Parts: sequence; C-alpha cells; structure tokens
Amino acid sequence: MLIYSILKMTIKDKTAFYMKKIAVSFILLVISAQSSFAQSPNWNVNENDYQYTMTFIAKLNVDGKQLINSKDKVAAFVGNVCRGVSGITYVASKKNYYAYLTVFSNKQGESITFKLYDSANNKTVSVSKPIIFVMNEHKGDLFQSYSIAEPSLNSAAEILSFGFMNTPSLSSIISNGLVKVNISESYSLSNLKPVFTLSKGASLFENRIILNSGDLFKNFVSPVSYEVLSEDESTLKNYKVEVSKSADPTLFYKKDAVCYAPGAIKVMSKREGSEVQITSNGKTIASKKIINGEALFSNLSAGSYIATIGSEWKLINILMKEK
Repeated sequence: MLIYSILKMTIKDKTAFYMKKIAVSFILLVISAQSSFAQSPNWNVNENDYQYTMTFIAKLNVDGKQLINSKDKVAAFVGNVCRGVSGITYVASKKNYYAYLTVFSNKQGESITFKLYDSANNKTVSVSKPIIFVMNEHKGDLFQSYSIAEPSLNSAAEILSFGFMNTPSLSSIISNGLVKVNISESYSLSNLKPVFTLSKGASLFENRIILNSGDLFKNFVSPVSYEVLSEDESTLKNYKVEVSKSADPTLFYKKDAVCYAPGAIKVMSKREGSEVQITSNGKTIASKKIINGEALFSNLSAGSYIATIGSEWKLINILMKEK
C-alpha cells in the first residue's frame, strides 16, 4: 500500500518525502551521538600502586549549586594521573550529600588538583584550588565538611547585624565575637525573636542546630552562644549575644495657671505602677502611681515644683499667665 502511494506521487512530492526521511534520520543520529557523549568520565585509580592515603569528607559544588545527583563525581589528580575517585552519598541524619574521597600517593607534598563531574549538565569542571598531599591526614566531617567547589565558596563567617523582630534596638554593637544589644525596658528579655544577617552563604547554629533569621523566640535573660559556619565550611566562629535593657525616658508636661484655672503637671512613663511625687519648697504636695502610662496632678498654683519618679526628677515652673 505504501509502495502504491509512492508511485502515485509527483516528482516534487517524492523529493519532499525522501528529504523528510533524511531529516528524521539525521535527528536520530544526533540524539544517539549526544547519548553516547553524556556518559560520565572514566576516572579510575590503581590503589595498589601507592603506599599512602589522604581522606576527605567533602561537599561538591559547581557554579554555586551543590552536586547531589547519584551520577555526580569528584576525582583527584597529580598532573594528569588520577589518584582518587568518589561519587555522592546521602547521609539521612544530616539530610545532606557528601563525597567520601580517598587520595593515593607515594610521597609527601604532592600538589593535588580536583575535577568535578556535573551529571545534570553533563560537564566536567576543573577546580582551581589545589591542596598539598599530607599522608594519613583527614579533612572534613559531617558538620564541617571540606569544600570542593568551582568557583570557590565564601570563607567568611561573620554576624553582620543582630536585633529582634518587632523590638527596636537602642544599640547593637558587634566586636570580637561579642554582640551587645540594648533594648527598651518595656520589652521582656525572655521572649525575643532574633533577626540577623550573616556573611554571604554563612549559617548560624545554636547547639549545632541551624537557625534561620526571624524563626524562633528565645530567652535572652542570660547570654546566648552561637556558632557561625562559612559558606565553604572552612571557618567556624563563636559568638556570644548579651542583651541589656535601658529605662525609657520619662516625659514631663505642664499647663500654666490662668486667673480662672489652676495649673497642672502630667508625668508620662512606661514604668507602670511606679510612684510619682510632686514637691514644693521641700514639702510633698501630692503623690500618684503611673496608671495606663501617666500620672496627672491638677489644681496647682503658680510656683516651682519638683516631680520625682525613681531616680529621675524634673524642676517644673508653673507660671500665672494672663488671658
């Protein structure tokens, strides 16, 4: 039936038919070629040729993205000779992916370079940062792994800013691993939610548990210790955060007297329940407690008064004003 249909075609139709077949065949050939090239590098090492080893627990990274595919690989080289190969292993307890790499050598001090195979993008990348072979040395662990990355990741581990959500800081000073934050006395130290910024890619930990900015409330009645781990995990710094409180300033207001109305003094403070005294010529005229943030003293004649709350005091002169 197909042969009969072809015989009935015009020369133009036949040409188009065969051109289409050629195009399809070419596409299939390209796909087949790509499939053959998409294989991982054939890296291998003859371990029996070497006396000494150096081991790594490493994370692999290409173009800022961690390699986590089971087909991803890392290989170590001295010159063009492969000295070690590893794939990727998932560690459930850390919810992360690691390469357990053993590098082989017969002498101390050789320069080891690395290559990474990124299976998702089917590319091999040479790592620019080498390392010197040290026999029987081990680099990295499951918390602070060795970084094999191209380009290299950031090695800084700094707290750049530290404060608290919905709690304005009166001051925040970071120096030599100590963070000092001062807040208003009207906030509780036992229920603060930290917000912070870190060096690019760094992580903050408390008791080796990673914390995100603005996630959890924390008690800061006593100093709190943190660790900051750099993006490449080569740097781990300890920080201590101390939080102090300062008294909110008391506000004093007055209303001068006029011929038909006495004067008044208003004291506003966040020290709810604190007692305010008004004295004149060394005698106590009146005393009241701060209720709903204020204490109001009315029916005051013209004259000089001292308003006192705790250790604060204010001299207030009520004048007799004309209409």
